[in-house]
Amino acid sequence: LFLLLLGAAAVASLWWFSGRNEETDRYIVETRDNVTGLNPQAQVRFRGIRVGRVEMIQLDPADALNTLITISVRQDIPITRSTVARLGYQGVTGIAHILLEDSGQGAGRVHSNRDNPARIAMQDSFVQEVSDAGSEALRQARDLLSGMNDLLRPENRQLLTQTLSHIE
Repeated sequence: LFLLLLGAAAVASLWWFSGRNEETDRYIVETRDNVTGLNPQAQVRFRGIRVGRVEMIQLDPADALNTLITISVRQDIPITRSTVARLGYQGVTGIAHILLEDSGQGAGRVHSNRDNPARIAMQDSFVQEVSDAGSEALRQARDLLSGMNDLLRPENRQLLTQTLSHIE
């Protein structure tokens, strides 16, 4: 009797902690960007609250430039047409998760199911925006230094020295 009760308690606790007791809807997040650090079973958050998990990450069979991320989200979470996804990172470890954000301007709730999941577009994360801005700034600095090198070639320096001496 003790072993039967212990086994039933173990099964019940596994069921409880697995999180499968919640009704979920499946969505597909589409992106053309890198999803470095994102793994299956990663968290999906809506306004900072854990509302689901990543089920699968794969390349789009129709377009290899697209990455499709299948997520499951609790049914009580209001996913609308204005909901977008971003890639978020946790602390210094760089563990990635999906952040769902809604501007509140959606025309209505998006209905999704397991057989025909709705699609959500992914926007650049803050880290990606900073990286892109930094790359552009470095490119502009390189162009500026290249132009300065052309301007200060030895023959141009000699002409500049002569001009300064004439002004004196």
